[in-house]
Amino acid sequence: MRIVYIYSDNPLEWNSSEWRCAVPARALNRSGVHIARLLSKNDFIKNTSKVQDACRLADVLMIERSLYGPMLSAIQHWKAQDKVVIADFDDAYHIITQDNVSYPFWKENKAIRIDDNGIETRETIDPPPLTQFKWGLRLVHAATVPSKRLADDWQEYTEMIYLPNYIDLQKYQLANSPPTHEGIVIGWGGSVSHLPSFEKSGVIPALQNVCRARPHVKVMICGNDNRIINALGLAKENIVSRPWVPHSQWPNHLAEYDIGLAPLFGPYDDRRSWIKVLEYMVMKIPWIASESPAYNDLRVYGWLVKNNPGAWERVLLDMVDHIEDYKAEAAREPYLFGIAQNIDENLDEIVSVYTRVMNRVFGS
Repeated sequence: MRIVYIYSDNPLEWNSSEWRCAVPARALNRSGVHIARLLSKNDFIKNTSKVQDACRLADVLMIERSLYGPMLSAIQHWKAQDKVVIADFDDAYHIITQDNVSYPFWKENKAIRIDDNGIETRETIDPPPLTQFKWGLRLVHAATVPSKRLADDWQEYTEMIYLPNYIDLQKYQLANSPPTHEGIVIGWGGSVSHLPSFEKSGVIPALQNVCRARPHVKVMICGNDNRIINALGLAKENIVSRPWVPHSQWPNHLAEYDIGLAPLFGPYDDRRSWIKVLEYMVMKIPWIASESPAYNDLRVYGWLVKNNPGAWERVLLDMVDHIEDYKAEAAREPYLFGIAQNIDENLDEIVSVYTRVMNRVFGS
């Protein structure tokens, strides 16, 4: 099978495109059976000669999230060439929260434009992006998402298929050995869309109390959202900040964690994928997360708590006080489940999804 992945992330935000496009593309090419290409959405829309050559040979075009504007015309063009077109997205745009940097786009229909002089203006998008996104779902032959709730939300528009994020295990196995450090590090890393996850889950007062009760505990926040660090309000000796790094370097930061955090809050977060916890598991990191549909399938491999400070604090203190026992547990069944989600071991599942959609489209 030949698959072309049209990715949407730019280099400074590279994350979703890694998991939903680059990881499966590399595995498909490693298989020696299938061929995959990666194209940027901008090139795809421009229909460059490189795009034409790649798409002409493809069995499936997989378009990541950008179902609006000229992308809709591009989808129609390739459907007319008898290409199977599948969309993929991993965010709940229809219930995006106001603190999210993408809220003005999806809910206020505003786009930021920067002219040649560097002057920034906001333009109104008409028709609204969410309306165009729905049109796009009606145009494609199917859509894949890493959340069962997202699949339920959008099933009236197209065939929705749950396809979890599988992990490129080799990158994590090549991570540097955990550096020696004093105390215990409770870690988290993520994008700028997680502030409510911290502020409303109850984890902030819990971390404050844990650091007061156990001064040797440090909280490490990885990423570029300093709002989370400010919201934590911890003493300088209890906080460690790690800036955003390229995806290839990320496992080295993970290796510094003794305990992994995964707070979530509300319907928007309930539609996230299992990435964060899955990464902890393949790195043998004991983890604690909010009770959420996002992590239901993993509850036997870690510790899910209700979103109140007392629940977070009780489990965190127990993990800190018995860290070696928790690490030993994380190295058994949770680790084995995690490595079983290796992309190379699950490639047949991805190919079977694409094949099923192709057979339906062409009546095979």
